[in-house]
Amino acid sequence: ERDGVNIREGVSGSILTISSLKRSKDSGNYTCNVTNEAGSVAIATCLNVLASPSAPHNITFEDVSPFSATISWIPPSNNGGTGQPLNYSINITNNTVTLSFTTSDVTTLSLTNLQHSTLYGVERVAE
Repeated sequence: ERDGVNIREGVSGSILTISSLKRSKDSGNYTCNVTNEAGSVAIATCLNVLASPSAPHNITFEDVSPFSATISWIPPSNNGGTGQPLNYSINITNNTVTLSFTTSDVTTLSLTNLQHSTLYGVERVAE
């Protein structure tokens, strides 16, 4: 037993709730053993605790000109435990326009048709 573990009776049986899971500590194989007057049963399962992915890193700007630029990054080492490729939300903002889109499996983005002498904000988030 430990803190954050709760067992309560539900409509069709008992409900086990575990809060405050840690991905590195709590992910793994578990066996639930149940015994009552009718007998015993053991059920095995694998628990994969999901977490937020870490941030992409080594962000670089290449081929920068007054009207275009290329942004690239290295995917995060921690994808949150999903085993799936991450989606990246990209928001590009200047004083008048915000462009937003989501992509996956892409680590390079070419920006074209930029306005000369205009400040742009680029936010890229791994999901």
